[in-house]
Amino acid sequence: MQLAGFGRVGLALLISAATIGTGCDEDGDLAESAGAGGAGTGASAPGDDGGPTSGGQTAGPSTGTGATGAGGSVPSDVVYPVPDWTVENPADHGIDPAALAAAMTAAESLESHCLVVVRHGVIVGEGYWQGKHADSTDKSFSVAKSYTSALVGIAIERGDIESLEQSASDFIPEWQGTEHESITIRHLLSMTSGLDWNLFSDYVAMATFSSNQSEYAVDLGQSEDPGSKWQYHNGGVQIFEPLFRGATGMTIEQYAAEHLWSRIGSSAHWNHDQSENPTTYAHVLATCRDHARFGYLYLRNGVWADGPVVPWQHVQASLTPSQSQNQAYGYLWWLNGHTPALDPFGQLKESTIAPFAPSDLFAARGFGDQFIDVIPSLDMVIVRIGPDPLAFGGDITDIMENESSSGTHESIVGPLLAGVSGD
Repeated sequence: MQLAGFGRVGLALLISAATIGTGCDEDGDLAESAGAGGAGTGASAPGDDGGPTSGGQTAGPSTGTGATGAGGSVPSDVVYPVPDWTVENPADHGIDPAALAAAMTAAESLESHCLVVVRHGVIVGEGYWQGKHADSTDKSFSVAKSYTSALVGIAIERGDIESLEQSASDFIPEWQGTEHESITIRHLLSMTSGLDWNLFSDYVAMATFSSNQSEYAVDLGQSEDPGSKWQYHNGGVQIFEPLFRGATGMTIEQYAAEHLWSRIGSSAHWNHDQSENPTTYAHVLATCRDHARFGYLYLRNGVWADGPVVPWQHVQASLTPSQSQNQAYGYLWWLNGHTPALDPFGQLKESTIAPFAPSDLFAARGFGDQFIDVIPSLDMVIVRIGPDPLAFGGDITDIMENESSSGTHESIVGPLLAGVSGD
């Protein structure tokens, strides 16, 4: 599959010539904090004494009732990483150390930057490679979309947005009095906005070369009736950047820092375009451990040690198929166990997104097999962040073929899950 005028290599070179991340250094990292832990390269897992992994923090766990009423309660003995993650022996949490080692070996062989495995609220294994360590941050590509989804739920709970049925044009003056007025918040979350889309526009013209990606997204035309077609759409999610400014008077990054990241102990930041707009569709810059905090928040139904962060109703709605065409997609989250399942380019998959994993797995996913896997039935969170496949001449057609799931995911997570027992 090619675009007019661009071969496979030519399009890849166009994209790799101008990376998204104006907020990243050439490695995709933010500047490291002074006094950061040593660079713990290589896979590491706790020993029999339950000691920390390389660079690990051993502060004791915190528990909280987390009660939010019917449907949103968590048990009073749930462990939270407050102030930091506790690291314990995998065998003590029903994970075969050999299976964990196999997952780490696979992650290293696939050039991963990090792999963190959480079970029962503690880290049972983590590995860092390619010169990365526990304090390293990386591009996470579309993993960011799931953060955006959470912030919409928070904004509705706080009254900054009325409901999912509110017109996006209420916060985007350029859309008022146009056909875009029929696009709701729900349409944007479910990838059914009907905004113009093609590969070049979404992945090259906007994501790579536009100096003002929010302006580019707002200026998109309308090619489908809202709600009529599922189309994975970076520009449609970038609309949330001006939308949050209009709804809250803050940038979405400021809103996340105040109402999400500070609540769960995360030091995450957002990538910006050249006009300093946070890129709401891509690149939350966070450590692997902080991505695990976000996954753990959703594992606990939006509740943290000191109370609700994301409304449990929004969490549950986000993890339900958002439309009928692609039932593997909720509100900017990927859902296992549902068919029909489409890839990001509308191609029908032969199975669920992760047939080797429990059907209740849900995930934040990004290009290059970045993922935050959450598996409620196993009480687990698994985070893998890897390299930018385009940084050294990667092929853009890889995105078309398998952005949402690939052999990398199964090669890492499959062996691990084979060694998990109990609840």
